[in-house]
Amino acid sequence: MNEIKTDHDLDCVGLYCPVPIFEARKKINTMQDGQVLKMIADDPGSEADIKSWSKTTGNKLLKVDREGDVFIFYIKKTAR
Repeated sequence: MNEIKTDHDLDCVGLYCPVPIFEARKKINTMQDGQVLKMIADDPGSEADIKSWSKTTGNKLLKVDREGDVFIFYIKKTAR
């Protein structure tokens, strides 16, 4: 299995909509194109929110994992 190399981590466990999206946007805005953000969140709505946000912003959602109640998102910053 290929492991995704990440450049930045963001822990949003305990934060609820819309805070994880705001935090992801702030972090992505500090990153260079092509870098990958690993974000963890336990908000049940975060999977749908991140999928929608990445589609809207053009950032690529590479993968979503789930460990119990925690989602792990791998988001690649892409230029718009």
